[in-house]
Amino acid sequence: MPRIHLICRNPLYLTAVQPPEYESGYWTLYESEAERLVNGNLYLHQKKSEPSYFGGTIVGFRLSTEVEPYPGKIVFKVAAQDGCKDIPWEGDKHPMAWMGGILD
Repeated sequence: MPRIHLICRNPLYLTAVQPPEYESGYWTLYESEAERLVNGNLYLHQKKSEPSYFGGTIVGFRLSTEVEPYPGKIVFKVAAQDGCKDIPWEGDKHPMAWMGGILD
C-alpha cells in the first residue's frame, strides 16, 4: 500500500470536512502521484524527528481553486485513523525534505 509522510506544522491547511473526513493541502505533487496515493496512507508531522500527529487513508484528491491560497496544488481528502498517529517518519531525511517521498 502506498504511503506518504509530510511536514505540516501547526496543522496548517488541515481542515475537517465532516469528521472523520479531512482535507490536507496544498501539496506540490503531480496529479499522477496523487492518483497513485489514493487508498494509501498519509501521515502528517510537525518535524521529521517527531511521530505523526495525524494520519489516515487518502480517499481522494482535488486541485485547489483560484480562490484558495495556492491555486492548482493538490488537496487530499483523508479518512482519519487513530492507527496512523504516532508513526515515525519514513523516507527522505535531508534537512530540506518536506516529504518522505511516495513509499510502497
